Order: sequence, then structure tokens, then C-alpha cells
Amino acid sequence: MHKQYMIVALQQAWLGRGLCAPNPSVGAVVVQNDKIISMAWHQGPGNAHAERAALQKLAPDLKELTLYVTLEPCNHWGRTPPCVSIILEYDVKRVVYAYRDPNPVVAGNDTPKLLAEQGIEVIYYPLPEIVDFYQSYLHWTLSHKPWVTAKIAQTLDGKIADVDGERLALSNDKCALITHEHRWRTDVILTSAKTVVNDNPLFNARINGKIQSKVIAIIDARLSINAESQLFTQARHCHIYYDNNVIIDKKLPKCSYHPVKSSNGRLDLSAIIDHLGSLGFHDVWVETGGELFSALHAQGLINKTYLYIVPKILGEKATNAYHNDIFEHPYKLSWEGQADNMVACIEWQEDRCLQD
Repeated sequence: MHKQYMIVALQQAWLGRGLCAPNPSVGAVVVQNDKIISMAWHQGPGNAHAERAALQKLAPDLKELTLYVTLEPCNHWGRTPPCVSIILEYDVKRVVYAYRDPNPVVAGNDTPKLLAEQGIEVIYYPLPEIVDFYQSYLHWTLSHKPWVTAKIAQTLDGKIADVDGERLALSNDKCALITHEHRWRTDVILTSAKTVVNDNPLFNARINGKIQSKVIAIIDARLSINAESQLFTQARHCHIYYDNNVIIDKKLPKCSYHPVKSSNGRLDLSAIIDHLGSLGFHDVWVETGGELFSALHAQGLINKTYLYIVPKILGEKATNAYHNDIFEHPYKLSWEGQADNMVACIEWQEDRCLQD
């Protein structure tokens, strides 16, 4: 019985994925007499947490409530009051949570103990789906770095574009949907100025007729992109990383500029990833050309990679996907067919601290 309610709470949490950073996305469900009477998800910083949002939908005199929540309820003040306080205001008899919050402040204050001292039954009920859901939050909390996922579409001969980098539509609609789902759920999309100039992408997320604008991070060492690039009409905000020796002539609207040290004309990619983590981004989705794609892999800065493999041959003069051997690091590989495309999912090996 716990599982069915927790899965509903997870479905709620997915609604906030990509909108909540630096907070984790959380879903909550309130049950009375084996019936769901309220549900909610955290809609971003400054908004009520999922537990508070779900409980405040109810009359305060309701009895015998069970609260299911994907993440251990918080117990400290931030932009909003602690969730423990709203739980104590209602007649919540039982709290069931699926993931222990790795935030040391939450862990130190011990939510289960605080609730148990007030006579509330607390049940830790982990689910593999929810462990996976909080993978990036755990990684960010422990390392202060974001979880970075990259994708690239390539032909059978390892090409990603025509001669001179001319853009080609390679992957099919099923792979395009995968891309837009990842865009929707990510905190920030990372790309390069070369991709922006050559492809002029929108870099929004489009699913079932709905459009979600995204935060975009652009590596633009020489500040070469201009305001006519169409992503600027769509982006929620842009973070532009440039060579600290370059002088900014004019700043574009809705953009923050971040100087980065360079070596041999190349920006310090590790510093850029670290900075994205310091901004509170848990998830980074990378869409870019072969040069940056290869460099990020060479430096071990990617946690997961999706290769969309397309049954085409473009020939020797076409643009290469790879500028070095990206398979130098240990990895786990899985495959999934998407109509006439194959998707290779590569999980790069790292020390992953799983909860008990």
C-alpha cells in the first residue's frame, strides 16, 4: 500500500524537475482512510514546499492523516518555514518518506526524531525509482558539482554534421522527444558559441504542445554571439562564460557574464562546471558540437552520455563527432532501440554513495 501512494508522490515530484534548483524537487500526497485527499509538488524557490502545499489545501480539523513525501521533510528555515512545523499543525498521524535528505543541516536536526517526539509515526520507505530520482541532488550535495548529462546524434561513420559544419537533421522524432524530455527536466542547458552560431537553436523544451523556456549556459571565449541568435528570445536567462582577457563591449539582456581563466585559448571547463554547481544547478544537460563534447569527456566532466546512432553515412569530409577517445574512462553501457535509431546510454563510473 505504501508503494502505490509513494509512486503518486514521485509523479508529483517529476512535475517540478528542472524548476526547483537550488532546492530539490519534491512530491507529497496526503491520505485519509486509504484515499488520496490532497497532493502537491514544490514549484520552485520561494514557493511552499510540497508538504506544506499539500496540507494547506485541507481543512485543519481533518483527522487521521498520513503524509507520503518523496524526500525527508525539512526541519530548518530557508526562504520558507520548515515542513516539520506544518506537519505538527495538522492531525498527521504518520509520515512516510522515501529518501533521506543528504543536506547536513536536515540530517543534523533529525526530522524522524523531531516528529517521533511529538507522537507521529515515521516510516522510511525507500524505492529504487526515488533513489534514481535524487541521484543528481545527492551528487550535488556531496560534491558541490552538478550531475552532467551529454547527448550527441551521430551517423554510423561517426559524423554529426555535413561539410564545414553545416547542420543536418539526423535523429528521428523518438530521439527528439528524449531530448526535449531531458531539456524539460534539467536545470540548465550547456552549449558552445559555435553551436549557437552554426545551428541557431531555440534550446527550449517542447512536449505535447507545451513550451518550457530554460536557463542556458554558453561557453563563448571570444564573446562572438550576438543578440540576433533566436535562443535569446526563448531563454529564461543566459550565463555566458568568456576568456577573462577579453573586454566586454556590450552586455546582452537577460545575460550574466562570468570570466574564466584560459590556457592555450581554451577555457577551464572544470571551473565552468564547478561554477554551475555553485549557482545551485543540480542537473546540466549538454547539447553541443564534437569539440566541446569531446573535451568534456576527456576531462571526466560528464556523468552520463546518450549517443543517438543514425543509419546514415556522411563520408570522410563530414564533421566528426569525436576529437579524442571518449571511452578512456570506465563505463557501463546499455542500448535501446528508437524506431530506426539506436540509443546508447553510457554511465561513467564514479564513486556513488547510495543510501541504505
